[in-house]
Amino acid sequence: MGLFNPNAVFLSDVNLLLQLAILVVLILGFSLKHSRIYPKHGATMAIAVALHSISIFAIMLPSLLALTGSWVNSLAVPLVVLPHAVLGSLVEILGVYLVLTWALRHREVKVCSSKKRFMKPTLVLWLIELAIGICVYILLYVRT
Repeated sequence: MGLFNPNAVFLSDVNLLLQLAILVVLILGFSLKHSRIYPKHGATMAIAVALHSISIFAIMLPSLLALTGSWVNSLAVPLVVLPHAVLGSLVEILGVYLVLTWALRHREVKVCSSKKRFMKPTLVLWLIELAIGICVYILLYVRT
């Protein structure tokens, strides 16, 4: 039994809340970047990536593996879940790459500047992935 919907799995609701918290962290990180507070921006984005990693490996991946047998009932589920999983994997790889580049280079702003071309696309893809994830939640637990 879920928090928001009796049809939802409890962990799915927890993950939905976690994703909304990650969105808040991303917005905070983006505002720190625009305020030119780069060390805090990097740390904030590292927190967002860490939370995203936890949600993927602790909740989403096990959920995806458990869902595979139930896809026969609805074609809409794999048409939304699979792109979400692929895009989420890409966002995870890009996020980890950007954070590790920053962290391993002693948080130098110059190093981050050279990776700037990846930052905005990663953020945009992350927001698209979040929107698709909300659609997955609706498809699985809200629609009747």
